[in-house]
Order: sequence, then C-alpha cells, then structure tokens
Amino acid sequence: MKAVYIEERGGPEALIYGDAPDPEMRGDDSVLIRIRAASVNRFDLNARAGENGVMVGLPRILGLDLAGEVLDAGAAALEAGILPGARVVADPRMPCQTCSSCRSGRDEDCGNRFDLGSRLDGTYAEMIAVPARSVHAIPDTLSFEDAAAMPIVFKTAWRMLTTKARAQPGETVLVHAIGSGVGTAALQIAKLLGCRVIATAGADWKLDRALEMGADETVNYADPETWPEIVLALTEGEGVDVIIDSVGAPLWDGSFRVLGRQGRFVTCGVTAGHRVSLHLGQTFLRGLEIMGIGGFRTSDFETVMRLTRQGMLRGTVGRVFPLSEAAEAHRLMESRDFFGKIVLTT
Repeated sequence: MKAVYIEERGGPEALIYGDAPDPEMRGDDSVLIRIRAASVNRFDLNARAGENGVMVGLPRILGLDLAGEVLDAGAAALEAGILPGARVVADPRMPCQTCSSCRSGRDEDCGNRFDLGSRLDGTYAEMIAVPARSVHAIPDTLSFEDAAAMPIVFKTAWRMLTTKARAQPGETVLVHAIGSGVGTAALQIAKLLGCRVIATAGADWKLDRALEMGADETVNYADPETWPEIVLALTEGEGVDVIIDSVGAPLWDGSFRVLGRQGRFVTCGVTAGHRVSLHLGQTFLRGLEIMGIGGFRTSDFETVMRLTRQGMLRGTVGRVFPLSEAAEAHRLMESRDFFGKIVLTT
C-alpha cells in the first residue's frame, strides 16, 4: 500500500510518500479499513519534528484520524455488527482496558494506551487494521472528508465543554482560535448545549466563517489591548462563563481579565507559548477554575458519534490534499492560514 511515513525527524520535507507493508489483522476483533480520508492534527507536526515532548518510534506512519470502508473483519467484529462495506471512523486513542484506571472508568488516565500515529502506525495510508472497539459507523449523509475531520478535535472539544467546563444552557462561551479544528468543533458543541458563543481569531475572514457557522459574536484578537475590552462590552462588563483555548500565552492575560465570576478556563494546547503568570488572589476571590483537558475518555467519542449519526454534528473541512502532498498539508497547518481541518485523501 501507499503511505506517508518518517524515517527521521525534521520539517515537512521529512515526510516520505512511498510503499509500506499492508497491515495485518490480529485477532477475532480486528477490523481492516480502506482509508478514504485522514485529517492532519497538530500532534502529527510535533511527531514529525520531535517537538513538544512528542517522540514516536521510527520509522512511523503518521496520522490519528481516518474515515473509510471496512474491507474485512474478524469473527468477533462481525458478531458486533461491523460488516464489510460499512462506512466508518476509528477512535485513534485505544486504552488498554486492563489497568486500574481503565477498570475504574477513567480510561483517560490509561498509561498503556495504543495510539494511532504514535505507538502504532497511523492513518496517512491506504489501509489500517484496528480493534473493533474503536470502530464507529458514520451516516451516508457525511462525506469521508467531513468524517475524518472529527475524531480528535471533537473528543477534545466535547471533554472541554462538558466534563471540564460543565457548560450550561444560556452561558456564554468564548472560543479562541475559531479557525482551528478544536475551535470549529467547540462552536458546534457549545451551540448544541444551548450556549451563547463569542468566537475569536486573528483574521476577519475566519470570523466571517464563524458567523456563518452560528457564532453569536466575533472578536479579532490581533490587538491584545482592545479585544478584552470588546468582549467585556459584549457581556455588559460581566465577562464570560467559559473559555476554550488552544493558543496559550499570548491570549492568557486578556482571557483572565474577561473570565467572569465562577468562570472556567480550559486549555487543550499551547501552540503560541506556555509560560504565564497567575494571580492566585483573583482566582480564589472570583471563584475561577483553570483546567487542562487531561486526556480523552472513550465514552466521549461514543457520544459524539451518536450525535453525528443523528445529524447534530459534523466535521468542518478547510482544505483537501491528496496523500502524496502531505508535506504541503503540513506547511499549510504551520502557516495557520486555514479554517477547519486539513484533510488528506487516498
């Protein structure tokens, strides 16, 4: 099969498009999938470059997210209703199911996960074999590209808004970097939860797209001095209830300023810097909660896919590249000049 892999760490030029061994099915619960689309995640860039503590074994086929068709399934998978020809996605994070965290229902803390594109070969390929427990059906109304744009970012946004922030109907949610995959997923989920959404970005064209997707208000955060004033004006000085952030340090001071009483700030990334100062006095006086996502729970993705099959959620695709142009897709992600997910097709 054709695949994109790395043999050494480096820039986009380190990505090799070439031949790789076909995957082997292992066990009765194994499912062989013909990949039709795979999306690009920030994790892939870190794995390629060996940055931010992401060090994968070499050689490695990259990629977390996929959508495709079932080619073959073991006996246990067939009994579970996973049949050849089915249109599916796969959960890229597979807890071990045997450790104490998994047994207690906290599989986000599993220390022995089998992750695609990290511990296992990933989705930048024409085929992949995965356990049946990670496979989820997608509706015929969802394209492979839209479906491939969902797994990691929707798992992330769902956990941030529900488990961590406990967002409630009528609350105001500020979503930073609305053009990112997590940003577009958080916008959909927050609206589904009945929240008011203020979306931010550094480019007006991205804010226009956010309004088309249902954002209630938008703010350009290019000027660090003025954007918090605009948010406070939009909330009549009360501030926001929840902030969803993946940017980090450049937006921290303004975010802390606009977080209302009992506000919850949840971070899933620090793409622009990680060191900030925290005013502990204001934190306890205002009852603030500063939280990290802290992993992913398998049940979250099951919920996301159930809502997707009900037509309530769908991936947002920004650009599509053929698999052979994965290096160009990585360069585009590094430029941040996109809205939604960057997808590779095979």
